[in-house]
Amino acid sequence: MEASRGTTKKEGLHVYAMHLMELSERSSAILMVHKARKNGLPFWTKGGVSDSNQIVVAFEMLENLSKVSIRPTTAISPMNTMHEDIIVGAERKRVEMIILPFHKHQRIDGHLETTRADLRHVNRRVLQYAPCSVGILVDRGFGGASHVSASYVDFKVTILFFGGHDDCEALAYGMHMAEHPGINLLVVRFLVDPEVAAGSVTLDMDQTYSTEAQSKDEELLTDLKHKLSKNSSIKYEEKLVKDAAETTELIRAYNRCNLFLVGRISEGEVAAALDKKSDCPELGPLGNLLTCPEFSTTASVLVVQQYRNELSQDSINSLKDGELTEGDSESN
Repeated sequence: MEASRGTTKKEGLHVYAMHLMELSERSSAILMVHKARKNGLPFWTKGGVSDSNQIVVAFEMLENLSKVSIRPTTAISPMNTMHEDIIVGAERKRVEMIILPFHKHQRIDGHLETTRADLRHVNRRVLQYAPCSVGILVDRGFGGASHVSASYVDFKVTILFFGGHDDCEALAYGMHMAEHPGINLLVVRFLVDPEVAAGSVTLDMDQTYSTEAQSKDEELLTDLKHKLSKNSSIKYEEKLVKDAAETTELIRAYNRCNLFLVGRISEGEVAAALDKKSDCPELGPLGNLLTCPEFSTTASVLVVQQYRNELSQDSINSLKDGELTEGDSESN
Protein backbone atom coordinates (compact mmCIF):
# COMPACT_ATOMS: atom_id res chain seq x y z
CA MET A 1 0.00 0.00 0.00
CA GLU A 2 2.84 2.37 0.80
CA ALA A 3 4.54 1.58 -2.50
CA SER A 4 1.28 2.22 -4.36
CA ARG A 5 0.62 5.70 -3.03
CA GLY A 6 2.74 7.48 -5.62
CA THR A 7 3.31 11.18 -4.92
CA THR A 8 1.58 13.28 -2.32
CA LYS A 9 -1.63 14.49 -3.89
CA LYS A 10 -4.78 16.05 -2.46
CA GLU A 11 -6.93 13.01 -3.07
CA GLY A 12 -4.18 10.57 -2.10
CA LEU A 13 -4.60 6.80 -2.17
CA HIS A 14 -7.77 5.35 -0.67
CA VAL A 15 -7.68 1.69 0.36
CA TYR A 16 -10.62 -0.48 1.41
CA ALA A 17 -8.98 -3.32 3.30
CA MET A 18 -11.45 -6.21 3.45
CA HIS A 19 -10.75 -8.93 6.00
CA LEU A 20 -12.35 -12.10 4.61
CA MET A 21 -13.75 -14.48 7.21
CA GLU A 22 -15.49 -17.76 6.45
CA LEU A 23 -19.02 -18.32 7.70
CA SER A 24 -20.19 -21.90 7.48
CA GLU A 25 -23.53 -21.78 9.31
CA ARG A 26 -25.29 -19.12 7.23
CA SER A 27 -25.62 -18.64 3.48
CA SER A 28 -25.90 -14.86 3.63
CA ALA A 29 -22.99 -12.48 4.12
CA ILE A 30 -22.57 -9.73 6.67
CA LEU A 31 -20.43 -6.70 5.91
CA MET A 32 -19.38 -4.77 9.02
CA VAL A 33 -17.59 -1.44 8.76
CA HIS A 34 -15.00 -0.91 11.50
CA LYS A 35 -15.66 2.16 13.61
CA ALA A 36 -12.65 2.47 15.86
CA ARG A 37 -13.20 3.88 19.33
CA LYS A 38 -10.61 6.04 21.05
CA ASN A 39 -8.87 2.92 22.31
CA GLY A 40 -8.44 1.77 18.70
CA LEU A 41 -10.72 -1.29 18.97
CA PRO A 42 -13.61 -2.03 16.57
CA PHE A 43 -17.12 -1.22 17.75
CA TRP A 44 -18.32 -4.84 18.11
CA THR A 45 -15.39 -5.97 20.23
CA LYS A 46 -16.15 -7.47 23.62
CA GLY A 47 -13.30 -8.70 25.77
CA GLY A 48 -9.73 -9.23 24.65
CA VAL A 49 -7.97 -8.24 21.46
CA SER A 50 -8.48 -10.79 18.70
CA ASP A 51 -6.36 -11.37 15.61
CA SER A 52 -8.89 -9.35 13.61
CA ASN A 53 -8.55 -6.41 15.99
CA GLN A 54 -4.78 -6.51 15.71
CA ILE A 55 -5.13 -6.27 11.92
CA VAL A 56 -7.35 -3.20 12.27
CA VAL A 57 -4.90 -1.53 14.66
CA ALA A 58 -2.04 -2.28 12.24
CA PHE A 59 -3.95 -0.57 9.41
CA GLU A 60 -4.64 2.44 11.64
CA MET A 61 -0.94 2.72 12.48
CA LEU A 62 -0.03 2.58 8.80
CA GLU A 63 -2.56 5.30 8.04
CA ASN A 64 -1.04 7.53 10.72
CA LEU A 65 2.53 6.94 9.54
CA SER A 66 1.88 7.03 5.82
CA LYS A 67 -0.05 9.14 3.33
CA VAL A 68 -2.60 6.42 2.64
CA SER A 69 -6.26 6.57 3.65
CA ILE A 70 -7.35 3.10 4.84
CA ARG A 71 -10.86 1.92 5.66
CA PRO A 72 -10.81 -1.60 7.12
CA THR A 73 -13.91 -3.79 6.78
CA THR A 74 -14.72 -7.40 7.59
CA ALA A 75 -16.73 -9.61 5.25
CA ILE A 76 -18.19 -12.78 6.79
CA SER A 77 -19.63 -15.26 4.32
CA PRO A 78 -19.42 -18.87 3.10
CA MET A 79 -16.45 -19.56 0.83
CA ASN A 80 -18.67 -20.30 -2.17
CA THR A 81 -20.15 -16.77 -2.10
CA MET A 82 -17.18 -14.83 -0.73
CA HIS A 83 -16.35 -13.50 -4.20
CA GLU A 84 -19.71 -11.68 -4.18
CA ASP A 85 -18.66 -9.58 -1.18
CA ILE A 86 -15.49 -8.56 -3.00
CA ILE A 87 -17.14 -7.85 -6.35
CA VAL A 88 -20.15 -5.92 -5.07
CA GLY A 89 -18.04 -4.02 -2.55
CA ALA A 90 -15.63 -2.97 -5.31
CA GLU A 91 -18.49 -1.92 -7.57
CA ARG A 92 -20.13 0.17 -4.84
CA LYS A 93 -16.91 1.89 -3.88
CA ARG A 94 -15.91 2.40 -7.55
CA VAL A 95 -12.44 1.03 -6.88
CA GLU A 96 -9.82 0.94 -9.61
CA MET A 97 -8.18 -2.32 -8.62
CA ILE A 98 -8.79 -5.35 -6.40
CA ILE A 99 -5.69 -7.02 -4.96
CA LEU A 100 -6.12 -10.61 -3.78
CA PRO A 101 -3.79 -12.94 -1.87
CA PHE A 102 -2.53 -16.03 -3.72
CA HIS A 103 -3.76 -19.34 -2.31
CA LYS A 104 -0.18 -20.55 -1.72
CA HIS A 105 2.28 -19.31 0.89
CA GLN A 106 6.05 -19.56 1.08
CA ARG A 107 7.64 -22.22 3.27
CA ILE A 108 10.92 -21.79 5.12
CA ASP A 109 12.77 -23.50 2.26
CA GLY A 110 11.40 -20.93 -0.18
CA HIS A 111 8.91 -23.19 -1.97
CA LEU A 112 5.23 -22.33 -2.17
CA GLU A 113 2.66 -24.65 -0.65
CA THR A 114 -1.14 -24.57 -0.76
CA THR A 115 -2.64 -23.43 2.53
CA ARG A 116 -6.17 -22.52 1.43
CA ALA A 117 -7.28 -24.38 -1.69
CA ASP A 118 -10.78 -22.87 -1.44
CA LEU A 119 -9.29 -19.37 -1.74
CA ARG A 120 -8.21 -20.30 -5.26
CA HIS A 121 -11.85 -20.61 -6.35
CA VAL A 122 -12.61 -17.21 -4.81
CA ASN A 123 -9.77 -15.66 -6.82
CA ARG A 124 -10.91 -17.26 -10.07
CA ARG A 125 -14.46 -16.00 -9.65
CA VAL A 126 -13.24 -12.49 -8.87
CA LEU A 127 -11.06 -12.55 -12.00
CA GLN A 128 -14.11 -13.55 -14.02
CA TYR A 129 -16.64 -11.08 -12.64
CA ALA A 130 -14.71 -8.12 -11.19
CA PRO A 131 -15.92 -4.64 -12.21
CA CYS A 132 -12.33 -3.35 -12.31
CA SER A 133 -8.75 -4.51 -12.77
CA VAL A 134 -7.50 -7.32 -10.51
CA GLY A 135 -4.10 -8.16 -9.07
CA ILE A 136 -3.07 -11.43 -7.41
CA LEU A 137 -0.19 -11.03 -4.95
CA VAL A 138 2.22 -13.90 -4.39
CA ASP A 139 3.85 -12.89 -1.12
CA ARG A 140 7.48 -13.80 -0.59
CA GLY A 141 8.20 -11.00 1.85
CA PHE A 142 9.28 -8.56 -0.90
CA GLY A 143 12.78 -9.91 -1.10
CA GLY A 144 13.51 -10.41 2.59
CA ALA A 145 12.16 -11.48 5.93
CA SER A 146 12.65 -8.14 7.67
CA HIS A 147 10.25 -5.24 7.17
CA VAL A 148 11.11 -1.57 7.46
CA SER A 149 8.99 1.41 8.36
CA ALA A 150 6.70 2.62 5.58
CA SER A 151 8.49 5.97 5.51
CA TYR A 152 11.78 4.22 4.69
CA VAL A 153 10.58 1.85 2.01
CA ASP A 154 13.31 1.06 -0.53
CA PHE A 155 12.07 -1.34 -3.18
CA LYS A 156 13.17 -2.37 -6.64
CA VAL A 157 10.22 -3.20 -8.88
CA THR A 158 10.82 -5.07 -12.14
CA ILE A 159 8.26 -5.16 -14.95
CA LEU A 160 8.60 -7.79 -17.69
CA PHE A 161 6.81 -6.27 -20.68
CA PHE A 162 5.72 -8.25 -23.74
CA GLY A 163 2.63 -6.33 -24.85
CA GLY A 164 -1.14 -6.38 -24.59
CA HIS A 165 -3.84 -5.10 -22.25
CA ASP A 166 -2.66 -6.78 -19.05
CA ASP A 167 0.98 -5.81 -19.58
CA CYS A 168 -0.07 -2.20 -20.16
CA GLU A 169 -2.02 -2.24 -16.90
CA ALA A 170 1.02 -3.59 -15.06
CA LEU A 171 3.22 -0.93 -16.66
CA ALA A 172 0.79 1.87 -15.75
CA TYR A 173 0.72 0.61 -12.14
CA GLY A 174 4.51 0.45 -12.07
CA MET A 175 4.85 3.99 -13.40
CA HIS A 176 2.57 5.17 -10.61
CA MET A 177 4.71 3.29 -8.07
CA ALA A 178 7.84 4.96 -9.47
CA GLU A 179 6.50 8.33 -8.28
CA HIS A 180 7.27 7.17 -4.74
CA PRO A 181 10.75 8.37 -3.64
CA GLY A 182 11.61 4.92 -2.28
CA ILE A 183 10.80 2.93 -5.44
CA ASN A 184 13.23 2.10 -8.24
CA LEU A 185 11.50 0.80 -11.37
CA LEU A 186 13.08 -1.34 -14.09
CA VAL A 187 11.05 -2.04 -17.23
CA VAL A 188 12.34 -4.82 -19.48
CA ARG A 189 10.70 -5.10 -22.90
CA PHE A 190 11.11 -8.34 -24.84
CA LEU A 191 11.18 -8.19 -28.65
CA VAL A 192 11.64 -10.82 -31.34
CA ASP A 193 15.13 -10.80 -32.83
CA PRO A 194 14.81 -9.28 -36.35
CA GLU A 195 16.78 -12.18 -37.85
CA VAL A 196 14.28 -14.68 -36.47
CA ALA A 197 11.26 -12.57 -37.47
CA ALA A 198 12.56 -12.20 -41.02
CA GLY A 199 13.22 -15.90 -41.50
CA SER A 200 10.12 -17.32 -39.84
CA VAL A 201 6.80 -17.95 -41.52
CA THR A 202 5.23 -20.01 -38.71
CA LEU A 203 5.24 -17.59 -35.79
CA ASP A 204 2.38 -18.39 -33.45
CA MET A 205 0.97 -14.88 -33.39
CA ASP A 206 -1.83 -14.21 -30.94
CA GLN A 207 -4.84 -13.26 -33.06
CA THR A 208 -6.25 -11.07 -30.27
CA TYR A 209 -3.17 -8.84 -30.37
CA SER A 210 -4.65 -6.21 -32.67
CA THR A 211 -3.05 -3.16 -34.25
CA GLU A 212 -4.99 -1.05 -31.76
CA ALA A 213 -3.45 -2.98 -28.86
CA GLN A 214 0.02 -2.54 -30.32
CA SER A 215 -0.51 1.21 -30.69
CA LYS A 216 -1.54 1.42 -27.02
CA ASP A 217 1.67 -0.41 -26.11
CA GLU A 218 3.75 2.13 -28.01
CA GLU A 219 1.82 5.07 -26.57
CA LEU A 220 2.44 3.92 -23.00
CA LEU A 221 6.10 3.13 -23.68
CA THR A 222 6.55 6.58 -25.23
CA ASP A 223 5.18 8.09 -22.04
CA LEU A 224 7.59 5.95 -20.03
CA LYS A 225 10.59 7.02 -22.11
CA HIS A 226 9.56 10.64 -21.68
CA LYS A 227 9.70 10.20 -17.90
CA LEU A 228 13.17 8.63 -18.01
CA SER A 229 14.88 12.01 -18.34
CA LYS A 230 12.90 13.46 -15.43
CA ASN A 231 13.00 10.52 -13.03
CA SER A 232 16.34 8.82 -12.36
CA SER A 233 14.60 6.02 -10.45
CA ILE A 234 13.15 4.63 -13.71
CA LYS A 235 15.22 2.46 -16.07
CA TYR A 236 14.21 0.91 -19.37
CA GLU A 237 15.82 -1.95 -21.30
CA GLU A 238 14.99 -3.78 -24.52
CA LYS A 239 15.99 -7.41 -25.04
CA LEU A 240 15.97 -9.24 -28.37
CA VAL A 241 15.14 -12.92 -28.07
CA LYS A 242 15.08 -15.82 -30.53
CA ASP A 243 12.87 -18.33 -28.73
CA ALA A 244 11.08 -19.19 -25.50
CA ALA A 245 14.16 -20.83 -23.96
CA GLU A 246 16.26 -17.70 -24.42
CA THR A 247 13.43 -15.56 -23.06
CA THR A 248 13.17 -17.70 -19.94
CA GLU A 249 16.92 -17.60 -19.39
CA LEU A 250 16.97 -13.80 -19.70
CA ILE A 251 14.14 -13.49 -17.20
CA ARG A 252 16.20 -15.48 -14.68
CA ALA A 253 18.85 -12.76 -14.82
CA TYR A 254 16.39 -10.29 -13.26
CA ASN A 255 15.61 -12.33 -10.15
CA ARG A 256 17.26 -9.88 -7.75
CA CYS A 257 14.45 -7.44 -7.00
CA ASN A 258 11.74 -6.94 -4.38
CA LEU A 259 8.71 -7.23 -6.63
CA PHE A 260 7.92 -8.54 -10.10
CA LEU A 261 4.96 -6.71 -11.64
CA VAL A 262 3.60 -8.56 -14.69
CA GLY A 263 0.47 -8.88 -16.80
CA ARG A 264 -1.62 -12.02 -16.40
CA ILE A 265 -1.97 -12.69 -20.12
CA SER A 266 0.85 -11.14 -22.16
CA GLU A 267 0.31 -10.72 -25.90
CA GLY A 268 2.51 -10.52 -28.99
CA GLU A 269 5.00 -12.74 -30.78
CA VAL A 270 7.37 -13.37 -27.89
CA ALA A 271 4.58 -14.07 -25.39
CA ALA A 272 2.93 -16.49 -27.83
CA ALA A 273 6.03 -18.70 -27.67
CA LEU A 274 5.91 -19.04 -23.88
CA ASP A 275 4.51 -22.22 -22.39
CA LYS A 276 0.78 -21.69 -21.74
CA LYS A 277 0.33 -24.90 -19.71
CA SER A 278 0.30 -24.33 -15.98
CA ASP A 279 -1.15 -25.53 -12.70
CA CYS A 280 -2.34 -22.02 -11.86
CA PRO A 281 -3.94 -20.37 -14.91
CA GLU A 282 -5.05 -17.49 -12.70
CA LEU A 283 -1.39 -16.37 -12.67
CA GLY A 284 -0.86 -16.72 -16.42
CA PRO A 285 2.36 -17.99 -18.11
CA LEU A 286 4.69 -15.35 -16.63
CA GLY A 287 3.27 -15.59 -13.15
CA ASN A 288 3.67 -19.36 -13.19
CA LEU A 289 7.26 -19.09 -14.37
CA LEU A 290 8.14 -16.61 -11.61
CA THR A 291 6.58 -18.81 -8.91
CA CYS A 292 7.73 -22.25 -10.06
CA PRO A 293 10.24 -24.14 -7.84
CA GLU A 294 12.89 -23.98 -10.59
CA PHE A 295 12.90 -20.17 -10.61
CA SER A 296 15.18 -18.97 -7.82
CA THR A 297 14.07 -15.63 -6.37
CA THR A 298 12.92 -14.08 -3.11
CA ALA A 299 10.87 -11.42 -4.89
CA SER A 300 7.13 -11.19 -4.46
CA VAL A 301 5.00 -11.28 -7.61
CA LEU A 302 1.97 -9.16 -8.47
CA VAL A 303 0.04 -10.48 -11.47
CA VAL A 304 -2.33 -7.92 -13.01
CA GLN A 305 -5.42 -8.40 -15.15
CA GLN A 306 -6.84 -5.29 -16.82
CA TYR A 307 -10.58 -4.64 -16.69
CA ARG A 308 -12.09 -4.86 -20.17
CA ASN A 309 -15.75 -4.19 -19.48
CA GLU A 310 -16.66 -7.85 -19.97
CA LEU A 311 -18.92 -7.96 -16.92
CA SER A 312 -22.45 -6.83 -17.76
CA GLN A 313 -24.43 -4.59 -15.42
CA ASP A 314 -27.01 -7.39 -15.15
CA SER A 315 -24.35 -9.65 -13.63
CA ILE A 316 -23.44 -7.00 -11.05
CA ASN A 317 -27.10 -6.44 -10.23
CA SER A 318 -27.70 -10.16 -9.76
CA LEU A 319 -24.87 -10.26 -7.24
CA LYS A 320 -26.32 -7.24 -5.41
CA ASP A 321 -29.78 -8.76 -5.17
CA GLY A 322 -28.67 -11.95 -3.50
CA GLU A 323 -25.75 -11.12 -1.31
CA LEU A 324 -25.92 -8.67 1.58
CA THR A 325 -28.41 -8.55 4.45
CA GLU A 326 -29.43 -5.96 7.02
CA GLY A 327 -25.87 -5.88 8.36
CA ASP A 328 -24.83 -4.01 5.23
CA SER A 329 -26.64 -0.82 6.15
CA GLU A 330 -23.41 0.57 7.66
CA SER A 331 -21.59 0.40 4.32
CA ASN A 332 -24.04 2.38 2.19
